[in-house]
Amino acid sequence: MGGSNKSTQTTSNEPYSAAKPLLNQTMGDAHNLYKNGGLVKPNTQSTVVPYAQQTTQAMGGLQSLGQANTGGQGLSGQYQGIIDSGGYNQEQQDALSGIRSTATGQFDPNGNPAFQQVLQQAQDAASNAAKLNASGAGRYGSGTHEGVMAKQVGDLTSRMVGDEYRNWQGRQDQAQQQLFNAGQQGQSNMGNAYKGMQDAYNPLLQVGAMNEDLYGRNLNDQLRITQEQQNLPLANIQALQGIASGAGNLGTSTSTAQGPSNTFSNIAGAGLGGASLLSGGGGKL
Repeated sequence: MGGSNKSTQTTSNEPYSAAKPLLNQTMGDAHNLYKNGGLVKPNTQSTVVPYAQQTTQAMGGLQSLGQANTGGQGLSGQYQGIIDSGGYNQEQQDALSGIRSTATGQFDPNGNPAFQQVLQQAQDAASNAAKLNASGAGRYGSGTHEGVMAKQVGDLTSRMVGDEYRNWQGRQDQAQQQLFNAGQQGQSNMGNAYKGMQDAYNPLLQVGAMNEDLYGRNLNDQLRITQEQQNLPLANIQALQGIASGAGNLGTSTSTAQGPSNTFSNIAGAGLGGASLLSGGGGKL
């Protein structure tokens, strides 16, 4: 008593008749290209931009500049000399020598020729003045005259030497401060000289970085070409699948709808249908 109310619907989608030859030709051509490995071709052309002539010229200039001022040559040699000399060039060393001599020396009134000349002139003037005074008083050559002259010259000498000593102390104090500052400056100079020696290599670093950049771009381009060649079989398959999918909406498709299949459901359905018909007929009577 069982039964089935399955229903099957078949739909056929056909392309425009004039387009069929084109589709067949396209699919055939694509398949032939696929079999011959020509459906997808890798791009093996380099995409790296080379250096311009002006760039290579500038790189050559930078390299020459770097080589001429590194490794103890040119600027680096001068900087190394400053470092070896405690942070001073030759002119600074000469000035420092004078400062150090004043800062660490002992007072010597006879060590300053200029002072000795001024002192001698003052002593001569004092002696002549004493002579004139003694001569005017009629005591020239006397013991009094000699005593007065000696005292005047002695007092003058003592004052001038004392002044010179105080001046020397001032110069020494100043020189000691300058010597201390020079030591500090020398340390700073050595640091600057060391940095300058490193900076002298910057032109070579620039050229090296540019060459490394070009090498890196070439390497990346080679990797790209290698990957395209390695992916070529898969790319051909994917391309062929993509072309074939264009005809996916064409051809014949079948769809099936299935309702209740047990006997009780079928009878109940028939009974409901009959009742509906009777109800409708009774309305007409």
